[in-house]
Amino acid sequence: MNLPDFIYPLLQRVRIPPRLHWHLARVVNARFLLGVAGIITDDADRLLLFKHTYRRSHPWGTPGGWMERSESPLQALEREVREESGLQVRSERLLLVGTTPDRPKLEFVVGARVVGGTFTPSAEVSEMGWFSHDQLPPLAPFHTLILHQLTQRATDHVGWYEAPWVVSHPR
Repeated sequence: MNLPDFIYPLLQRVRIPPRLHWHLARVVNARFLLGVAGIITDDADRLLLFKHTYRRSHPWGTPGGWMERSESPLQALEREVREESGLQVRSERLLLVGTTPDRPKLEFVVGARVVGGTFTPSAEVSEMGWFSHDQLPPLAPFHTLILHQLTQRATDHVGWYEAPWVVSHPR
């Protein structure tokens, strides 16, 4: 939403308290969901995948979820994995940032390692598995795209991607 042109000169003359400024900014700007996906690997470079109970086609995917207020993407991944599986991970670095053009969504892909805990199934995750890159189960196109992007970027840079949430199939 764009503000009318007469608002900007007014904002230059009137000092708005920071709390009100941020409240107004929230009201007039688009809202986005902030997601996090984990690329969790072990010493053999195998990828940790969860079997998600709420996905019918392609139930296997990367661990992740939604960020909460005041969380960094690295903190969100650690919390989500702990809540969904009982495993403790240490987030190491941001790998990719992606957008979903057909949804108001921004996704952060974080590299991490398991540092403790014991896997316990939850309402969201029924199984976990470690998979080599050449023996991955069928994954949703979104996850396949993320893994492909990781192989295409320089390892010392944060990459980006754009992926639709739902892939339409031609009839």
